[in-house]
Amino acid sequence: MTVVETIDTPAPLETGHVEINGINIGYCRYGTGPNLILCICGAVGCYAKDFPETLLRHFDPSLVTLICIDPPGYGTSRPPDRKQEVMRSTKDSEFCVKLMQSLELVPFTVCGWSEGARTAVEVAARGGPSVVNRMILMAPATRINELAANAFKGMRNTDHWLASAKAPYLAHYDEAFLKKQWADVCDVVVEVFEMLGGRFPCDQRLGQITQPTLILTGGQDRFCTDPKTTLLKVLKNARVETQLHGNHDFHIKYPKWFAEKVQTFVKGTTK
Repeated sequence: MTVVETIDTPAPLETGHVEINGINIGYCRYGTGPNLILCICGAVGCYAKDFPETLLRHFDPSLVTLICIDPPGYGTSRPPDRKQEVMRSTKDSEFCVKLMQSLELVPFTVCGWSEGARTAVEVAARGGPSVVNRMILMAPATRINELAANAFKGMRNTDHWLASAKAPYLAHYDEAFLKKQWADVCDVVVEVFEMLGGRFPCDQRLGQITQPTLILTGGQDRFCTDPKTTLLKVLKNARVETQLHGNHDFHIKYPKWFAEKVQTFVKGTTK
């Protein structure tokens, strides 16, 4: 199908599925530009929640092609529901690479938010520079300390959340799904702290990554440590941009800022 774009016709947002390893993987696509970007959602997220259409439309569709994936068990990539486990991001990385290869959108830039940032590290390491030419980490955390582990223990039960905190999730999932999935996510985080010395598996992949990397953070983010004291000590070709007023979801609150930083990065780095 050919779509004719005019000034009065905005770029289309397309959705689809590709069967990968026996699972129907859902994704959306925006733009037709030469800079290919795969976007990965956060914990108990989906592309419609973490990369909504209102955000995507801040990008220039003639500059980028954005593919937003629902990892197995999230959003439109169900059934089955997601099984939370320590190696989840490692397993997700295979689906991410295979999706982009099946769509013939390689090499690409991988971009992940929160839990998705850990998957992005795995994707960049799995694909290597010939498949993944750049990496964007949004609100990343590859390690967890005791303070953060205790924080996850404290917010494990979503019955204790404010309605405003649950609302973005309940727009896409029912209460039972959110309750179970979030509790399981918190259990995994605590397991990483108690059993793996606070290092997620992706933390051990960082030294393999040579691709140009952009790290985006929110200045008011309570969940992530300063990447200058952690990630920049390991990543060989990385820089940090901070939205000073932003929280963990800075890209949702400040979509224009986010889009500008990403587009400047992809235009200014070698493919």
